[in-house]
Amino acid sequence: MEERLTKLEMKLAYAEQTIAILDRIVTDQAKEIAQLLTRLEKLEKRVTDLVDEERDGMIGDQRPPHY
Repeated sequence: MEERLTKLEMKLAYAEQTIAILDRIVTDQAKEIAQLLTRLEKLEKRVTDLVDEERDGMIGDQRPPHY
């Protein structure tokens, strides 16, 4: 009986350690995802701004200079 209890306590200790490690990983990943989403939003805005500037620079159906 004592041996079974000891094995259960060891398993519990390993499980708690694993949960703590996974919690840290998930927290770090959530921070990284938030940063990446912010960067993506900035990039999308830059692309949209560049497209808008390009449209403003062209008159009607004017062909670009390389045609």
